[in-house]
Amino acid sequence: MDSFDNTLLRHWLEQSVQLLQRFSVVVVAFFALIRVEWLRRILREIDLRWHYRIYTVCLFAFLAVLGSHNGVSTSLDEPLSIVGTSQELGAINRTLPVISFRDTIILTSGLIGGPLVGAGVGFLAGLESYLQAGNAGLIIGLSSFILGIYAGCIKRYQSKWIVNEKGVLIVGLTGAFLQFLIILLLAKPLTSAWLSASEMVLPVGLVNSLGCVLFFWIMRDLDRERLEKEAHEAHLLVLQAELRTFRAQVDPHFLNNTLNDLNSLIRRNPDKAREYIIKLADFFKYTREFSLLNSITLNQELAQLKRFLDLQRLGLDDKLQENYEIQEELLECQILPGCLLALVENTLKHGFKGRPAPYRLKISAKENGIYLVLQVTDNGCGIPNELVSSLGKQPVKSQSRGGGVALYHLVQSLQLVFGERAKLSFESIIEQYTVATLTQPKWISP
Repeated sequence: MDSFDNTLLRHWLEQSVQLLQRFSVVVVAFFALIRVEWLRRILREIDLRWHYRIYTVCLFAFLAVLGSHNGVSTSLDEPLSIVGTSQELGAINRTLPVISFRDTIILTSGLIGGPLVGAGVGFLAGLESYLQAGNAGLIIGLSSFILGIYAGCIKRYQSKWIVNEKGVLIVGLTGAFLQFLIILLLAKPLTSAWLSASEMVLPVGLVNSLGCVLFFWIMRDLDRERLEKEAHEAHLLVLQAELRTFRAQVDPHFLNNTLNDLNSLIRRNPDKAREYIIKLADFFKYTREFSLLNSITLNQELAQLKRFLDLQRLGLDDKLQENYEIQEELLECQILPGCLLALVENTLKHGFKGRPAPYRLKISAKENGIYLVLQVTDNGCGIPNELVSSLGKQPVKSQSRGGGVALYHLVQSLQLVFGERAKLSFESIIEQYTVATLTQPKWISP
């Protein structure tokens, strides 16, 4: 009896080592596959789309078949001895179940996808076993199908059992024990069934439990990634809504000054006042429309900027002078709605305060490799050195509405649409000039 026990323990150890070595190949392959974004998306959203379940069934059925053909088998003619790989099974004994990590893959598929996925993987893997090994394959196939349903039902109806490693470990062990019982019930003769089931229960249970825990860690990382992605998307949606709301706002001082200038103009020149009322209506119309878009063409932004400057000229007359240096081939480039307008508005509020006329603005657009560079240059009072480095990077206190906050929101919007490569910088000399430079990836909508 002691010799039998020692032999059994030795075979358990040998089979466990062989299974773990062969299982590691599948683990490496799965880790390589899981780096592919479409597979990660399928596993993350398997409960949301039925066709993702079909893809999962196909993938795990393939891995389960791979597990069957990389198992070890035992010969009843020489009890408890290793005879080679599962391909030899039919030549040895067609009533002998194979020892493999097939069941690990089936259990994992059920824990990931639920009863339908588990049953589908178990059925396909079991069908392949039956076609390869006849009656022995029928027993293996039936046990595979039952294991898939068992793991899937735990996922569906007792998910609280698999919220940690301990629960998943127990599922793997009970899966091996369930297969042990199925073999005892269905295989004949009973003596041979007992010997083969006894020899496989510990190695399979070990690989099942470790494999299920390993896949549990992978899925937990995917769940964490999904939650982080959802939280990030929710944050972006909130930020986008806030920024669009901010872009849709119009400076009340600008509106008040424009209405006062129109009121004065109506008495002096009603026809010209009518033209400016239309310009004001168009300005508000496009402000509302553009606030709902992530990007517009440079040409559209320049047209809106000219409407704004025309309205500003009601009060400034010829004091305001602007010129444009725009390469024609860049007019169809996509830019952030209101980006030039925000820079010009900031200049009119702060750059010319206390400065004598004329107020000169130069708006330019040029190409620099893969980037589009937009610049607004003025001859204003300049920006103090202590503020130049912080403008756009953080809200800056200002006595007037917006101020540094408007530039901060501009940068947030830019990076939301064009990514981290979009930047806003300033160059300034006190009492001489300021150059605001907006750099973003060049993008022309197809």
